[in-house]
Amino acid sequence: MNLLNALVPSLLMIVGGIITWLLKSRVEELRAAEENLRETRTKAYWDILEPYFLLFSDTSKKNMEIVLEKITSPQYRKASFRLCLLGSDDVVQAYNTMWQHTYKAEQTGNQDSKELIRLWGALLIEIRKSLGNKKTKLKEVDMLRGLIKDIDDFL
Repeated sequence: MNLLNALVPSLLMIVGGIITWLLKSRVEELRAAEENLRETRTKAYWDILEPYFLLFSDTSKKNMEIVLEKITSPQYRKASFRLCLLGSDDVVQAYNTMWQHTYKAEQTGNQDSKELIRLWGALLIEIRKSLGNKKTKLKEVDMLRGLIKDIDDFL
């Protein structure tokens, strides 16, 4: 009985240490997977946003043609698929909503530029949230204020 009383605390410490090590290992594994996903998402988001950086940097007709060529390229389609697979649900929904608006505008010839800008800002907000700023207080227009000089007049 004395031997059992002497061994129980030691066994409890060993078992407790093993359980603690397993839990810590699992938490670190999940954290590493989450960080890897964040890096992968960031790359997918940048690939999707790249043509728009060009668009906002130069609004000349020639640049618009380059942007349109990029957006209709197989590489951009691949980036779009990657976004659908890796992006957060909210980012994918915002991206799809923006594109559905664009497709309908092409079909009807009715382009609501204010709505497109709002949808573009909503996409940027969702990307921001997906990358860790979940409690952002910025609005769609705030995301575009530095990109469009007369946005307040336009909206």
